[in-house]
Amino acid sequence: MKAGYEIILKLLERYFGKRGAKVVVCLILMTFGITHPEIQQKQGAALSTLRRYRKALDSGNIDSLFVVAERERQHSALDDYEAKILADFEENPPKTLREAQTRIETLTGIRRSLHRLGVWLQKRGFVRER
Repeated sequence: MKAGYEIILKLLERYFGKRGAKVVVCLILMTFGITHPEIQQKQGAALSTLRRYRKALDSGNIDSLFVVAERERQHSALDDYEAKILADFEENPPKTLREAQTRIETLTGIRRSLHRLGVWLQKRGFVRER
């Protein structure tokens, strides 16, 4: 029985993500009349969370349980110079991340680690060659 549960959980995670799968399992258990303390023990969900799920289930508004709040993106000092950096890189693309690091420091006076710089550039469409 446990193997079947694991397979179903993996399928739910594929469609709903980890958090969504947990919500679906809790909702299913609620519809079968399993009590909140039993669900809490099986799923590890807080009672206040289960009460929120029950309220959404009773009101028919379960879509609200699957909305993930969008986090505000952290601001990087490089964002202020983004247009200048990208224009320079379009004109003469850097061959290495270290070269990009040096050129950005020359353009802006800002130095970032290679890792952070790679992440920043990747978010702007630059692909790191391997």
